[in-house]
Amino acid sequence: MQILAQQIDDLKSSRKDIIPPLPLLFRLVPILFYGALVFIVVIGSVAFFQARMAKQRRNAIIQSSATLEAQIATIKIDRASLEARIREASDLEAWVLASMPLQPLVVGIVRSMTPQSEIVDLTLERDEDTPTQLRLSLRLNTDSDKQLEQTLGLIRSMHYREFSPTQTRVRGDLDYKASLLWQNPHTKPPLPEGRNQPTSQL
Repeated sequence: MQILAQQIDDLKSSRKDIIPPLPLLFRLVPILFYGALVFIVVIGSVAFFQARMAKQRRNAIIQSSATLEAQIATIKIDRASLEARIREASDLEAWVLASMPLQPLVVGIVRSMTPQSEIVDLTLERDEDTPTQLRLSLRLNTDSDKQLEQTLGLIRSMHYREFSPTQTRVRGDLDYKASLLWQNPHTKPPLPEGRNQPTSQL
């Protein structure tokens, strides 16, 4: 079959583009948009990583703080215990220092006992108002008063003088109580009244 040749006319008129191409500045907008997306993703990742690290540091600081608080509490308990021991040691030292002058007196009283005598009870109390004054309470298991005289003689030789003595017998024991006043042997006794005072010669 043969197709007849026909003349086809192109009725389309030649014309320019309706919309001109975008300027160079507008072509940068998509690039900036995608660049901003990439920047946001990077910044978000860094921020998430920093937040995670900050959370870990916060947990570590909280744990360290709890450990330090526990150590501080333990140190406070140890310090309180140490201060209590220091106070106890200070009280013991003060007691020992205060009782040192009494030790020779007690040793002397004990050594003054004869084989036929025995100390049933011995008490020495220091007067708070006058530390040089002692209250002596002595109970002896002895048949004779000579033992008491011997003990009092030794007490006097140690520069103690007794005041307001009381001596009783209780169930065969000799009970003696008195106040002891220590006198400094280096202090000269006062002259009796009426005696002329010594005068110095030029």
